[in-house]
Amino acid sequence: MTTIDRETIVEAGQVDLGEAIRTLPQNFSGGQNPGVGFGAGGANSNVNSASSANLRGLGADATLTLLNGHRLPYDSALQGVDISAIPLAAVERIEVVPDGASAIYGSDAVGGVINVILRRDFEGVTTSGQLGASTDGGNFRQQADIVAGTKWSTGGAFIAYDFANNGAIRADQRDYARSLDGETFLFPSQRRHALTISGHQELGSGVRAGLDALYSSRTSRIVSGTPAARFISEPEVESYTLAPSIDVDLGSGWEARVLGVYGVDRTNFRTDFLPQPGTGNVTTGCFCNEVVSMEAGAEGPLFALPGGSARLAFGAGFRNNRLDFTREVNGTAAAAFDRTRRSRFAYGELYLPVIAPDNAISGVAELTLSAALRYEDYTDLDRQATPRLAATYAPVEGLRLRASWARSFKAPTLFQQFTPYQAFLLPAVAFGTGSPGQTIIFTSGGNPDLESERARSWTAGFELEPEAIPGLSVSATWYDIRYTDRVVQPIPGSIAAAFRDPGFASLIIRNPEEALLDNLIGGAQLGLQNFSGAPYSPAGVLAYIDNRNINVALQNIEGIDARIAWNRRLAPDRSFGFELAGSWLDSSQQLTADLPQVQLSGTVFNPPRYRARGTARAEIGGLKANAAINYTGALADLRFATESRIAPQATFDLGLSYDVIAGEGREPGLTVSLTVQNMFDREPEVIRITGPNDTPYDSTNFSPIGRFVALGIRRHW
Repeated sequence: MTTIDRETIVEAGQVDLGEAIRTLPQNFSGGQNPGVGFGAGGANSNVNSASSANLRGLGADATLTLLNGHRLPYDSALQGVDISAIPLAAVERIEVVPDGASAIYGSDAVGGVINVILRRDFEGVTTSGQLGASTDGGNFRQQADIVAGTKWSTGGAFIAYDFANNGAIRADQRDYARSLDGETFLFPSQRRHALTISGHQELGSGVRAGLDALYSSRTSRIVSGTPAARFISEPEVESYTLAPSIDVDLGSGWEARVLGVYGVDRTNFRTDFLPQPGTGNVTTGCFCNEVVSMEAGAEGPLFALPGGSARLAFGAGFRNNRLDFTREVNGTAAAAFDRTRRSRFAYGELYLPVIAPDNAISGVAELTLSAALRYEDYTDLDRQATPRLAATYAPVEGLRLRASWARSFKAPTLFQQFTPYQAFLLPAVAFGTGSPGQTIIFTSGGNPDLESERARSWTAGFELEPEAIPGLSVSATWYDIRYTDRVVQPIPGSIAAAFRDPGFASLIIRNPEEALLDNLIGGAQLGLQNFSGAPYSPAGVLAYIDNRNINVALQNIEGIDARIAWNRRLAPDRSFGFELAGSWLDSSQQLTADLPQVQLSGTVFNPPRYRARGTARAEIGGLKANAAINYTGALADLRFATESRIAPQATFDLGLSYDVIAGEGREPGLTVSLTVQNMFDREPEVIRITGPNDTPYDSTNFSPIGRFVALGIRRHW
């Protein structure tokens, strides 16, 4: 597990959790994130300026994001969670488990789990604010937050509010974006409000109640296109979540817990198309997500082992996810569905401490085993049983070896399943096949017959904390993931290419039966759209090509995460520390068994093979200084006949803060700060584009923000 502390985020000058997650070497900044531009592929899109975690680059829908262990409502269409909607002032830390964890958490935890832990027993009032801007122009940012809390003998509560507002970055403010119209936004303008309330109370002997509540709203603006064909997108997002819980001490070390979640996330989108000359149109609609879940479980000791008590955790519950999608063009309905996915689940986890330091033997200082199993039953989808086995072995104190094997899965998104699909009748000869009069039927869009994606993962690693060097920690983890039945639209190019390439043969049904065609045509949004030039005849259909979302892709992911850190307090008011974390990633995808594997990592619009972040921090009295280097490895652009290369890039960050009034513990007295991100103003490298409106750099790996300078102030009252 990797932990990101709130103070580390603040000292880096970051004001929301999205910024913090994007600096993790294991995370990919593509997917659903602000600043992701056009031309980066359908999986990388800036729908509403949300920020979603994307471990290993497997997609925001394959990383599970939790709040104090609670699930949150999905955001937009991609089934990620907007982590920036949680105020930083309310957060204690972020825990990142980059490992398949469906055996414990269920669907979505293929790449790993992000768990945001809120503060507890906060007392007093802390306020902070920041002003900053990009030195190249644009992105003027204003941010302020307040957190107030109290505690009493039987409980405690706090409330946190965050406001942030930033201006856009236009193409005419960056030399490397000259291929775009100057009014095009490289980074959206945003205004965000976020509120969190959390509390806990003892109700009686051994009974405790808790409540976490979130509310956020965000408006943003994205301008694209040209003066002759201008697009203006202005999405509005509103979300709220209520997560109550009750804990009960059952005696003999056992504890039971009941928790529930009700959450709503609404993205109301609006895009104005303004041609000159001509009549424009307005596209509006909503990605309206909702989650309702309830879970009950218990945890406690079973029996004594030489290393301690064997422990068991088990539970069961239900979860309903709903997506109400609408899209209208000039007030006329263009697409809509309202679907709910219901799941019922049960799980169990067993922990066996065979040997502990207190009863260590020669060559074995510690040995623990664990096993977990989760069963989920999805109504109208499928059933999944996902196991996980893990072991930890310490030959000597200070060195720990660990390994795990797990199965994981991800249910297809409701948007992938139920967005309407189209059916087209086309002349076969236009695609180099058949004879005059023969036709093909081609479908594209959602697919209600999708099944779950599945994954198998292995991990092995070590942690070294030598007694001879206090404060030093060295760790590394190797992982291997085989991710099957991935949902894709399999034919990325022309239909003609699919007929010429035998690798697509499994996706082409020759001489399809009339019943199959009738079923497909009956389910298509607009019925059969006939572009063949002749009346439809089932007997004349030479082939059917299914280019809807289907379970065909295979991904192989392998890599190593490594970290070395050292922290030492030299005196009561002096300390020094450093950390270097890096990731090597090798990932590839194969659409069908007859097609070659395609390299993903190390290519544009995918994670780089190498990514690292190194930080150094010093504290002398009231002065704190930190410096960081962010490294992004080289990328290859394989989209054209001639391969090109994007050079690796390193950016430097600097943070300085001074305690004008000394604080107590982790809370500041009065602190002022100066942070500079990308101090030497490294710019993205220009790449070739495939369309006039494409962003001319890899916006999933590089940012247009450039050098960003911010002044901040914090006060604990």
